[in-house]
Amino acid sequence: MKLGCLPYLNVKPLSYTLEHGSLPKGWELAYAPPSKLAEMLANEEIAAAPVSSFATFMHPDFSICPGICISADGPVKSVLLMSKKKPKEIESIALDTSSLSGANLIKIILKESYGLEPTFVRVPPDPVSKMLELCDAAMVIGDPAMLHPKDGLFVMDLAAEWKKLTGLPMVFAVWAGKGITDELVEVLNTAKAEGMAILPEIARDASERLDLTYDICYEYLSSIIKYDLGPREQKSLETFHEKAIEHGLVRP
Repeated sequence: MKLGCLPYLNVKPLSYTLEHGSLPKGWELAYAPPSKLAEMLANEEIAAAPVSSFATFMHPDFSICPGICISADGPVKSVLLMSKKKPKEIESIALDTSSLSGANLIKIILKESYGLEPTFVRVPPDPVSKMLELCDAAMVIGDPAMLHPKDGLFVMDLAAEWKKLTGLPMVFAVWAGKGITDELVEVLNTAKAEGMAILPEIARDASERLDLTYDICYEYLSSIIKYDLGPREQKSLETFHEKAIEHGLVRP
């Protein structure tokens, strides 16, 4: 069995032990950004993956693994709109091609909270500075969003904006697949439990790899990102889906 995996810090508590020896014999991991994982899942190149929540709206045949998500109940610090202008003055936005949830969430937030409908251009996030040369603002996710310097920029945290708009946590990703078996649910939930038990080790590893301080990595994994798919997260998914339909971002 081949599982997809994200190359970002936020997924590490879910994938770390799978990457370090607990992956069942004969299983393997394939790394790709969220938008690519959704394509691979749709094409049945992989059995399951931590995909953008928006991908489950696009593909009703995707089943969600119960109990697991990647969410934030307030500022997330890794899904950001960085702008050279004040929000009300933004006319063009470069969208991170890696993103599905963030790329569509920003359209909802700007329309409903700011009355804005800027021009959107999909651009690779490497480097973020190039995105900001092309457009007034850049919507960036994952490690690039955390690592890019913020001096002189207006920064909008999309999870914080969603919380203000709906009162709900923002669910950015879920484990999903076309056939979520009981064995897979057990493997993924075990990996999550084991990962949450060794957050200091994961944070130390990430600190060295990303050149971020240990404290930043540990706070991000232990306090900012939430991994339990509970009733409020389920309600948020429903609300996101409803708004995506209302804004014409996905078919009913």
